Amino acid sequence: MSKSKFNPVGNLEIWKVYKDGTREIHWDDHNVITSGMGVGLSYLFSLSGSNTISDFQIAYFQAGTGGDVNDYGASTYALNTPLISVSGYGPYSELVLEELGPLENGVVASDKTFAQIRFSNIHKVSKNSVRYTLVLDNDTANNAPDEIDEVGLFMRNPLGTATSNPILVAYRPFTSIKKTDAFSLVFLWTLQF
Repeated sequence: MSKSKFNPVGNLEIWKVYKDGTREIHWDDHNVITSGMGVGLSYLFSLSGSNTISDFQIAYFQAGTGGDVNDYGASTYALNTPLISVSGYGPYSELVLEELGPLENGVVASDKTFAQIRFSNIHKVSKNSVRYTLVLDNDTANNAPDEIDEVGLFMRNPLGTATSNPILVAYRPFTSIKKTDAFSLVFLWTLQF
């Protein structure tokens, strides 16, 4: 009898999409599946967390300005410097933002800003792959205090608490980019299970 292996992997492409429709690749590389994925799935399979399957979906993301391509790994549990609501994402952003207390290193942290991933931006691309399309549109993150250089995907609420406590399940720092209203920043994030 053979044992099956569960080895999720992922890849992140980041595109600049200009107003005239032209596209320019900024980044294309693997990502890191964090230990938060294991934590979330352990709650699911042990029936000790939420009893609602939608709480185990990847439903949020964060962008940030504190990424370090030389210092990250599977034990990463939070973005270094996530953008905060209006000051980071901007008053005219099309994103739906929520203030939630994430599960970080085993404890619920103070509230941080999360962007919802629209269901229309989640696509099955193969039998065992899902692509998340995250968009920082022309009016989003132009007032970020620094250049954007990190992004993370979050499982909605594996604990099943009344107010969602997301957990980081995939993370990637990348070459920094100064966001302006001249382009949208599109993240094509594919996870394979």
